[in-house]
Amino acid sequence: MKYRKVLDILDQEALINFTKDIVRIESVFNSQVEGMNETKVTEYISKFLIKEGFEVHIDEVVPGRSNIIAFLRGHEEGKTILFEGHQDVVSAGNYDIWTYHPFGGAIVKINGKERMYGRGTNDTKGNLAAAIFAAKAIKDSRIDFGGNIILCITVDEEGLMTGIKDFIKKGWADKVDAAVICEPEEKNLCIFQKGALRIEIIVHGTMSHGAMPLSGNDPNWGVAKIITELRKLENFEKDRLQKHDYLGWPSFTPTMLRSPVKGVAQINVVPADSYLTLDIRTIPGQDHEAIKRQIKGIINRLQKQYPDGDERFNATMKILDDRPWTETSKDEPIVKAIAKAHRNIMNKEAIYNGVPGATNGTFLSCLKNIPVIVTGAGDREIPHQVDEWIELQDLIEISKIYALTALYFLNGEYE
Repeated sequence: MKYRKVLDILDQEALINFTKDIVRIESVFNSQVEGMNETKVTEYISKFLIKEGFEVHIDEVVPGRSNIIAFLRGHEEGKTILFEGHQDVVSAGNYDIWTYHPFGGAIVKINGKERMYGRGTNDTKGNLAAAIFAAKAIKDSRIDFGGNIILCITVDEEGLMTGIKDFIKKGWADKVDAAVICEPEEKNLCIFQKGALRIEIIVHGTMSHGAMPLSGNDPNWGVAKIITELRKLENFEKDRLQKHDYLGWPSFTPTMLRSPVKGVAQINVVPADSYLTLDIRTIPGQDHEAIKRQIKGIINRLQKQYPDGDERFNATMKILDDRPWTETSKDEPIVKAIAKAHRNIMNKEAIYNGVPGATNGTFLSCLKNIPVIVTGAGDREIPHQVDEWIELQDLIEISKIYALTALYFLNGEYE
């Protein structure tokens, strides 16, 4: 193989140790606790990259939360490939129900294969480490390549994705030709991503005694009416579009219900208002603006249908987040490059798939029209679960795939 030197020089033991080190740094964001963010993992990774000779930029997104942007530049001008992985992880929840410490990075042999346990091993510190060590192997091999490799290491992927939005807003993505999003996808090549539309609805009522509901107006009846209409809309969209080959079904999911919006709920009190959030996941063929109009139409119809009496209806709607679905053609050079890399490392053809949720790649695609491919090691059902884990051999394999992908893409060797 032409790039065997790069694969041979990839430091597998250091990759595993690096993954363990960053898993042990708790980078859960909590706005209510000072210093509970990505700062310590930012410091650790940036120091490592600087020591290794990368061109490193630490770019503050909001106070205390900074993206890391690292460059490895080739011997001549050419294309730019970006590898993106995020620093933050979700909460571990109740530590007592974990078999191994959620921030311990324990390595355990299961059925003859070594696994590392801990929050972020799978989603996605392991894959982030794999991308870093892929770039390091290319650097250490001193092999020629044209163009640039960018490591985009973001904050807030698990929240509102402010890290990648800031990265794009400040112009870092302007010259990027293709992006690999490093997420746990069982090394499947995900060329589709579902869209995500988050909506808040507040139904307004009138507070009263539970024994005398007619003296008030119970907003919970309004919430029930909205949810019923949304199920009809979801079924209509399923019938219209059918199941997508890579993404499955679209969904309109009520997630949070709160009544009253503020204050203490009591069993004998009709609340003054009720709060409902919707997590809508879309597939190709759906238009987010049309969906917003449809839901606003439901609210408007209900207000006309129930203008008076104890079930009178009044509600307001607010868009919290809007992430469109994305699609990348199999004919894109980045897809061909990573498919070739996968074939050479795994000795079999890659499986194509779709991401059931949005990633940071969503915004690179929809805001900058950058072809994105989402792939990485790790069981795709494991993220956010108790006893999150990743197989060490998978990490090594995906790091090799990332390294070959960069070289094939930048040197135009993907056919």
